[in-house]
Amino acid sequence: MNDTNLPELISQIKKQQSLLKGQLDIEQKSLSELAKRLWAQQESEKAQLSRDLHDGVGQLLTGLTRRLEGLAKDQPNLAELVHISQLALADVRQLSRLMSPTILDDLGLESALKWLCRSLFENENISLTQRINLNITPSKELGILVFRIAQESLVNMLKYANAQEAQVFLSSHHNTIRLDIIDDGIGFDKQTVENGIGLRSMQDRARAFDASLDIISTINKGTRITLTVGVT
Repeated sequence: MNDTNLPELISQIKKQQSLLKGQLDIEQKSLSELAKRLWAQQESEKAQLSRDLHDGVGQLLTGLTRRLEGLAKDQPNLAELVHISQLALADVRQLSRLMSPTILDDLGLESALKWLCRSLFENENISLTQRINLNITPSKELGILVFRIAQESLVNMLKYANAQEAQVFLSSHHNTIRLDIIDDGIGFDKQTVENGIGLRSMQDRARAFDASLDIISTINKGTRITLTVGVT
């Protein structure tokens, strides 16, 4: 090969690289759209299951609770069964709401996130600090993304972190939404648990929406989870 052919060869290589990049971008976009459709299908199934719980099991438990309450007036020994039935009904209602939070559709992301924190922490001995303030309105899909990331993060915190203090921050700047969830718990080794279903699901969701999900955790020094997503 002589030097006169070198520029042409370099030009051909650049064209091939450009074509390959274009194909990869198309395939990546296609995969992201597929992931979004899968998440949407999951949310639809959760909504259906939520309705089934509310309309089926919930109504049965409501009827049972009222019947037991009536019987307990004459038979005090049934008081414990009434209490158990009431607890079961409350759990079913809570599960139904968490599976498909209608408040997200009715009142928006801010109210839904405040409700989520209130629901999860009301019976927990953890000091919770919240700063939730959006000046932009995300799409329904982005709202669900932020809500589910927050839900998974907070549930994991309550299960495993053994935290004394927690912080939940939700804010927006220009066309970007940022969610920060911070705790002072026992932390974890990210390399050890990053292949777990919970973290992997969060990362997959974020990736499908071109969002950034940063998880920083240090043993005995707590965890910080930050989600940043653009609003178009």
